[in-house]
Amino acid sequence: MAIIDISDALAPAKARLVDRIREQIVSGAFPLGARLSDKEIAAEMHVSRTPVREALLQLQSEGLIVVRPRSGTFVFGVSESDLSQICEMRSLFETGALRMAAAVNAASLVGALTYPVAEAALALEDKDYARCEVLDTVFHETLIALSGNKYLVESYRTISTKVRALRSRLPQNHARIANAIAQHRRIIDLVAVGKAEAASAEIASHVRNVRHQLLPVTGGGGSLKAAG
Repeated sequence: MAIIDISDALAPAKARLVDRIREQIVSGAFPLGARLSDKEIAAEMHVSRTPVREALLQLQSEGLIVVRPRSGTFVFGVSESDLSQICEMRSLFETGALRMAAAVNAASLVGALTYPVAEAALALEDKDYARCEVLDTVFHETLIALSGNKYLVESYRTISTKVRALRSRLPQNHARIANAIAQHRRIIDLVAVGKAEAASAEIASHVRNVRHQLLPVTGGGGSLKAAG
């Protein structure tokens, strides 16, 4: 008779719990820098405290949770310096990915990036800003994936969830999102006409814009809190 490993059987449920807590952080339901209670999370998600603690340990390993001895468990916080360093790394990853992807197959890159931009433009017409942010993530993560460099892709994962969390704290207004979509379109246009270096420069400018828009949210050097 086969022996059933109960821990393996519970693995999908544990993964779902990790995903739910991670999404609460990314979406802003759990503000950055906020103190977390495993008891409250367990009650909210209708589970015992043990799997919640295990999930928080997993998220700590991802850098989304900070445990401070004798103080408690907190969502990660971002200072102005942290924000600058994350954006610097993001710019390096994305400009490098664009150069690699354009060198391999520029037409494929243009095709893959065009869809999320077109969908985002339609979502903007409907004032579906949440959908626009999802498609913004799709645009940038597609660019990384098409680099064809597995080490770059793996390295980008070290900041990708934090990048998503920061993106969700950007101002949710029509003008800001319209400008982001326009800049995405220009990146695609530059790749399409063979100007990969100019497209890379546009990405770097795009990331600098994001950093600038997030600076007021950090409080000029304090921990980043959820906007709104």
